[in-house]
Amino acid sequence: MNETEYEVFALRYAYRNDNRASSTFYRFELYKEPEKEYPMDYFFWVVRNKDRTLLVDCGYTRARALERGRTLTASPTDLLARIGVTPDAVDHVVLSHMHWDHIGNVGLFPNATFSLARREFEFWTGPYADRPCLSLALGDEELEAIKSLERQGRLFLIEDDTHELYPGIRLITSPGHTPGQLVADISTRSGSVVVASDALHYYDEMSLDRPFHVFTELEGMYRTYHLLRSLAARPRTWVIPGHDPVVSSAFTEVSEDCLDLTAPIA
Repeated sequence: MNETEYEVFALRYAYRNDNRASSTFYRFELYKEPEKEYPMDYFFWVVRNKDRTLLVDCGYTRARALERGRTLTASPTDLLARIGVTPDAVDHVVLSHMHWDHIGNVGLFPNATFSLARREFEFWTGPYADRPCLSLALGDEELEAIKSLERQGRLFLIEDDTHELYPGIRLITSPGHTPGQLVADISTRSGSVVVASDALHYYDEMSLDRPFHVFTELEGMYRTYHLLRSLAARPRTWVIPGHDPVVSSAFTEVSEDCLDLTAPIA
């Protein structure tokens, strides 16, 4: 493995089984389909090679799980330990967006710097983020933690629509779900792994062109689905959604709830 190639793992840390199609897709009634269950898994992602160890997102706390009715299966530190990573060994964390379930544990990584799209940071620290329809997705504690990173000089705000974070890791700003949602396009020995995070909660959003029910820009979400389909059409490319339980059965499990995204199951 050279400096431009990485291992990529999805770490599943929580789930909810009470989710349904009508509470997943925007205006689900338009499709005139029967109701069905849409279980939701919660992941964060490890990207590493011999030179660096990164995370994409970092999940949420046990307190938030209790408050929001989610079931935690393991703590982030326990999951990291299963693949030989300690929190102080994490060099950098990409924050895909500022929803509570993706940024709740930034304080666990004392030596890490962080990346976030500038438009994302400016939106959530701007004049409209406290409106109930928006603030539901971001708690005060999480917002203050991100502001604290910025004050400490540990938060790097990405300006460009496409940004090379490190050789072999490209971040693409993909608005729709949130104003500055980031997608990570990562080179591996097997091909490319595209960590979509919540630019794509479920594969069905991409394949059916069906918007998730939470968004700041509907047209932007359709554009992002088009982008992800284009990326998925490349040879040996795997697009990874943020919450689809299908991921757990589609890739090789190297330890409990730790999935090697460079090793799809045929």
